[in-house]
Amino acid sequence: TFLVRSGVLTSVHAFATDPGRGIFILLFLCVVIGGSLLLYSWRASQIRSSIKFSLISRDTGLLMNNVFLVVACASVLLGTLYPLVLDALGVGKISVGPPYFNSVFIPLTIPLAIFIGVGPLARWKEDSAERLVRKLAVSLLVSLAAGFGLTLLLAPQFNWGAALGLVLAIWVVLTTILWLVDRAGGRRSLLQMLLTLPRGGWGMMFGHLGVAVFIVGITLTSIYSTEKDLRLERGQSYSLGGYDFLFQGAERVKGPNYVAHQAVVEVSRDGKPVALLHPQKRNYQSGMPMTEAGIDAGLTRDLFVALGEPLGDQGAWSLRIYHKPFIRWIWLGFIFMAVGGVLAATDRRYFQLARKARAVAGHQAMAGTA
Repeated sequence: TFLVRSGVLTSVHAFATDPGRGIFILLFLCVVIGGSLLLYSWRASQIRSSIKFSLISRDTGLLMNNVFLVVACASVLLGTLYPLVLDALGVGKISVGPPYFNSVFIPLTIPLAIFIGVGPLARWKEDSAERLVRKLAVSLLVSLAAGFGLTLLLAPQFNWGAALGLVLAIWVVLTTILWLVDRAGGRRSLLQMLLTLPRGGWGMMFGHLGVAVFIVGITLTSIYSTEKDLRLERGQSYSLGGYDFLFQGAERVKGPNYVAHQAVVEVSRDGKPVALLHPQKRNYQSGMPMTEAGIDAGLTRDLFVALGEPLGDQGAWSLRIYHKPFIRWIWLGFIFMAVGGVLAATDRRYFQLARKARAVAGHQAMAGTA
């Protein structure tokens, strides 16, 4: 919020830029983050743990997951701030774009997904590699077969990156299911176990499924998205991503505080109508032009049509059309992860442990005064 509202970062998301408000937000962040670090340093001696664990254990898996998440966030922050630092130092101006984030962030998600699958099935403090290999071998083989099979059968063309992304997503889902089966332990049905599962367990499930859904969305959107800039006259069509876009012309319309040219684009697939899109090119009373895309959203794909400028006197217009497969899964994954975080944070066990810790501290204080 500070970066995009203060004017420090030039971005399409930098709406309502106000340097004065940016300083207020920066001071607020300093108070919140500084206060948190101060409280942590004050209680650091009380939260120090003397518990030791081996390299192969659930503790190590959780620790490595946290490390990869922190490094991934730090890499994004570095790519965002590095050009600003160079500009402030007078060294020069550079632009950090998608190639940097793809080359840094994506490799970090691979071990993260692997540890997400291994961690919950490992034992606390100490485990053996042989036991984990035996337990996870079937899930690994099924993930490889399903990931490569789905890419070969359903994808427009085979891509190694898409296959790897699907393998990782299926791996996370299968290991989460295996954790549920392992927790049931054969003594009760899976339904009975789900009904008695604490909120922390539900939070872990939602969080891991959110990561899997997010991986599918990022992978398929980045690899199989298509877009095209073209010139169309009334009655002309263009095929993209298996959909036919028929341009039916544009007309002038008036809104509450703008006038616009509105196009009509009929979308069909295999001769069957899918949607009727109305992209607009608006001019507001303030003199600011704005493009309002026509969007047909779906669970497995989104279709976008943006209206450009008129070309010639024959009723032709420039249009940009997009086909974005599984882009909604990115946001759906974030929703799952957020729900998982809320469920885990509200688990009763944590509040019970906090009450026990306060009771023990009170007894110790009373014993010391006595």
